[in-house]
Amino acid sequence: MSERAALSELLARVEKPGRYVGGEWNEIRKDPSRVRVKVALAFPDAYEIGMSYLGQKILYDRLNKDRGVLAERVFAPWPDLERELRAAGLPLGSLESGRPLDAFDIVGFSLLYELNDSNVLTILDLGRVPLVSADRGEDDPLVIAGGPAAFNPEPVADIFDLIYVGDGEEGLPEIVRTAADTRLRGLRRRDRLRELARIEGVYVPSLYDPAAVPGSPLLAPRPRPGAPAVVRKRLARDFARTPFPEKIVVPNVRVVFDRVAIEAARGCPQSCRFCQASTLYFPHRPKDPGLVYRTALRSLRQTGYEDLSLSALSIGDHPHLETIVRSLMEELGREKIALSLSSLRPGRLSRGLVESILKVRKTGFTLVPEAGTERLRAVLNKKIDDREIRDGLTFAFEGGWKLVKLYFMIGLPTETEEDLAGIVALVRGAIDLGRSILGRAPRIHVSLSSFIPKPHTPFQWLGMEDEAALAAKQAFLRAELGRHRTVEVKAHSIDASVLEAVFSRGDRRLGGVLIEAWKRGARFDGWDDRLDLRAWSDAFASAGIDRRDYLRPLPREIVLPWDHIDTRIKRSKLAGELDAALRNERTPDCLEPVSYTHLTLPTKRIV
Repeated sequence: MSERAALSELLARVEKPGRYVGGEWNEIRKDPSRVRVKVALAFPDAYEIGMSYLGQKILYDRLNKDRGVLAERVFAPWPDLERELRAAGLPLGSLESGRPLDAFDIVGFSLLYELNDSNVLTILDLGRVPLVSADRGEDDPLVIAGGPAAFNPEPVADIFDLIYVGDGEEGLPEIVRTAADTRLRGLRRRDRLRELARIEGVYVPSLYDPAAVPGSPLLAPRPRPGAPAVVRKRLARDFARTPFPEKIVVPNVRVVFDRVAIEAARGCPQSCRFCQASTLYFPHRPKDPGLVYRTALRSLRQTGYEDLSLSALSIGDHPHLETIVRSLMEELGREKIALSLSSLRPGRLSRGLVESILKVRKTGFTLVPEAGTERLRAVLNKKIDDREIRDGLTFAFEGGWKLVKLYFMIGLPTETEEDLAGIVALVRGAIDLGRSILGRAPRIHVSLSSFIPKPHTPFQWLGMEDEAALAAKQAFLRAELGRHRTVEVKAHSIDASVLEAVFSRGDRRLGGVLIEAWKRGARFDGWDDRLDLRAWSDAFASAGIDRRDYLRPLPREIVLPWDHIDTRIKRSKLAGELDAALRNERTPDCLEPVSYTHLTLPTKRIV
């Protein structure tokens, strides 16, 4: 019996077998005998999460456009399939062909979230690839990684042969070409990695040694002779006109974002001081409006979806958003296709324009105040005031929304009891406002997350509040908001947030902790019902590491574990923003006008 047939028998005994069968609409299959290099695009979370990730759609499309490259997908198996595969002695393979990972030349991981790291090990182990770089031989695939969680690569440095930082549209194809060329030239693995390290954005951890830092409990990488002292984030050239994939794979099962989603911009000009993404994706780069329009309509026609989303960290800051939306709605309205906009801030679109979107179908209404008072929002550089919040809520209730979602963080720098009381007052004000407009109390979903001082942000030198204080704040807000029967409070796991903070701020010693926790059963740690705290506690104890070392404030003058990664924002800029935060001062946006000299919106319908 073939491995593919044996897998089919196993799938009858697992939850959601559609996650693993492949064969989706618009899937790309190639003859492996006709390509120079085979790449497995691995996503270390469930199929429903990975198939919603725009980055994988971009890379799958970009790599497969090269006739000499085969790119196939693999996702982390849910624990039920992992057990079945191990019991049957079967490897984890790609969706397209079932080919095990050790039969690929490159296995590339998208690292979006630190708590996915244990799933990286599951995928490698089930794919018959050694877990750490030092154990891989000449015939093993190169194991690489990229994505936002790779901008502090040290906690996973021993696992990956190379780590890439920056836009993947041009960088990953260059890595793939160079890897293929160096293999054909007969170079040994260590020499291939040295050559790959010359590519902008590539960090090869084996070319660096972890070293003690005076005045710090953390280790920082020290380059060996010939290795670059700094690895600079790579940017795609002419991003505004870089095509976005149109013929995307349509999933077999319902996924988190089950629609056509078009990246309308990369980066964010708002520069909120807690937000790592605004640094990692800096600078703000909107797509050409004509390209967004054409891609959206073509993708709808090639997938059959009836929902479209324009995606960006701050979609309202696209300088031509109103033009794009008006043009799209002329087409979508006739076909009853719904349009939604991600991360829209109050005041960024006219009332009439948003109402035209809602003629097809109401989408969700979400506001993200982050903090309960204007003073604390100034600390965060969050450019939304009480009046804008009230205006946004007024628009929602007058538009007929009976449910509004509000997102807040707790444990923020300089946070006081008054700021927590401000959250309560804001929610109660929303209830009163909704009742005055709707004639009854609206439903309010309040989401609470814990602040994490992330690398490459102005708050990177600050500490994280301890678990007991965070738990007390959650309890206070639950008690106060629980007095209102139409309010539902959802709080992100404090334990998960602490573990995320440790690995986002960690050094190379954490690699051993990760492997030990995985051996003890850590899987899908980002899922609240799957996080095994005992496995992690025992792993830290076994390594003799106090996780609190990674949660404390850090002196500004020390070298940090992630300082060798250059995001193109100067350290002095981050320090200046921290000083402004501690003075309760906002700083201006970095938004600059963008002009398009030769691409305009089409006037005829695309078919």
